[in-house]
Amino acid sequence: MERVNRIALAAAALTLVMYGIGGEYESANPLHFVALAAGAAGLAAILSRSTWAGSFVLVTTLALGVYLRLIEGVHPGSDVLPATNEALAVLHAGSNPYAHVFAQTVPAGGPFGYPPGEIAFYGLLQLAGADLFRVDRACSLVGLGLIAYLAPLIGDGLAALAIAMLATSADLIYHISDGSNDTAAALIVLAGIVMLAWARALRGRAASGFWYASAVAFGWAVAFKEYALPIAAFAGWFLWRADAQRARGWIATAAATVALFVVPFFAWNPVAFVANVGGALVVHPDIWGRNVWRDVLTLAWPALEGLPAPVIPAIMLLAAAGLTVAFARRPPGSLGVAVLYGCAVTGTLFVLARWTTSVYYVFLAPVIAAGLVLALGAEEAGGKPSGRGTDHPHGGRDGTADANAAPLPHGRP
Repeated sequence: MERVNRIALAAAALTLVMYGIGGEYESANPLHFVALAAGAAGLAAILSRSTWAGSFVLVTTLALGVYLRLIEGVHPGSDVLPATNEALAVLHAGSNPYAHVFAQTVPAGGPFGYPPGEIAFYGLLQLAGADLFRVDRACSLVGLGLIAYLAPLIGDGLAALAIAMLATSADLIYHISDGSNDTAAALIVLAGIVMLAWARALRGRAASGFWYASAVAFGWAVAFKEYALPIAAFAGWFLWRADAQRARGWIATAAATVALFVVPFFAWNPVAFVANVGGALVVHPDIWGRNVWRDVLTLAWPALEGLPAPVIPAIMLLAAAGLTVAFARRPPGSLGVAVLYGCAVTGTLFVLARWTTSVYYVFLAPVIAAGLVLALGAEEAGGKPSGRGTDHPHGGRDGTADANAAPLPHGRP
C-alpha cells in the first residue's frame, strides 16, 4: 500500500472518528457510535496493513455520506427551483421563459438568471417523472458515487479521502433540499471530470465514448452555470497541450453543446435573454455573503458600501484574469491540477463578488475534492505536478502523461 494512499485512508478514517464523537449527547444516536467504531476499526486495519483496509474505509465513508443525505429533511427557502419550475411551465405552454415576468423569484418580477442548460436538465428529469425538488438530493448521492468510481484509478485511500471531505459536511447536506441548484451543477462537472479521467485510462470504444461524453458534460455545465467555464477551459487547455489534434474534437464538442442549449433561446429573444441572464449578475446591489468585502474589508472601512456599482465587479474580473495569466505561466501537468486551476479562478470570482451566497461554494466543494485527489494520484503514480504530457489518439498513455492516463495503476488488470 503506497504511503500517500495509507495517509489518505487514515485521514478518511479520522473523519469517521470525528463524526462519531460529535453530535447531540442528550439523545441516543447509534449512527455516531457506529461511525466511531468504524473509524477506529479502519485506523487499526491501516496500521496493521490489512488488505481490506482500503475497501472498508472507502465503503464506510461512502455509506455514511449516503445515509446522511437520505435522512435529511426538506428546507425550502431558495427561490431557484420554484422559479425554474415556473420557467418550465411557461416553456411547456409555448412561451419564452426569458420573456416572462416571474412570480416565484425573490423579489417577484426579478430576472431568471439561469442559462438554458439548467432548464434542460430539470426539464428532462421532470418529463421522466422526477420531482423537481428531490433532484438535487439524488445528484448529491450520484456525485459521491462518481468519486468512488475513481478508486481504481487513484486508489481507495484518495477516493475515500475525497468522499470523507464531503460526507459529513452540514452545509453540503443542507443545500441538497433547500431549493437551490448548485448541487446539480456540481454533479454535471463531476461527471465530466470522472469520464475524462477514465477516457484517458482506457482504450478503444470505451475510451472514445467517455471522451466525447465528458465534453458534452463540460459543455452542459457551462450552459447550466456560467461559473463552470474556468474549469472547463482549463480542462480543455490541458488536453490541448497533451494532444492538440485530438483535443480539437473534444473542445468542438463542448462548444457545440453550449451552443445547442444557448443559441435557440438567444435567437428567440436576444434582448430578453441578455436582460435575464446578464441582469442576474447585478440583481443584488448590496454587499452580502461569504466574500472578502463583507467578511473583512467593510469591517475596517464601512465606506466601501458606498463604492460605485461597477468598481467591485471590475476588481473581481481583473483579479480572475490576473490569476489566469499566472496559471498560464505554469501549465497543468495533470487533469487534477487543471481542475484545481479552474476552481481557483471560479473561487476568486466568488470571494471578490459583491454578493455571494454560501451555496456557490457547495458547487465548488466536490469539484475541488475530485481535482485534489486526481492531482495527488497523478503524482503518486509518477506524474509531474505540472508540465506537458501526451496522450495516445485512442486513449491510454505513452508514459509521459499524468497518472490519470495510466491504465488502472492500482492493481486492476
